[in-house]
Amino acid sequence: GEYLYSVDRLIRTLDRAGKLKNLAGLIVGGFTDIKDNDIPFGQTVPEIIMEVVKDYNYPVCFNFPAGHIPNNCSLILGREITLLVDEQRVEANYVAG
Repeated sequence: GEYLYSVDRLIRTLDRAGKLKNLAGLIVGGFTDIKDNDIPFGQTVPEIIMEVVKDYNYPVCFNFPAGHIPNNCSLILGREITLLVDEQRVEANYVAG
């Protein structure tokens, strides 16, 4: 499990490196066993991420079934996908190529 401060540091590092700037969308996998310190961090994982990407105009999908979780879908890094996100569902499809 990750500490909340660690998630904050990781997402801010990606942002400062410009990795979040030109995205069409952001997929965030599932987080389990999140830890906090004795002095609470004060934000949840989605709140941390949304604070960092609030000025970007793209959809953000949380709890996508990927990561170190039991329901783990494979994602091919570097492949182009179409991502449809609404309040009822998330649909990710690989673009033929």
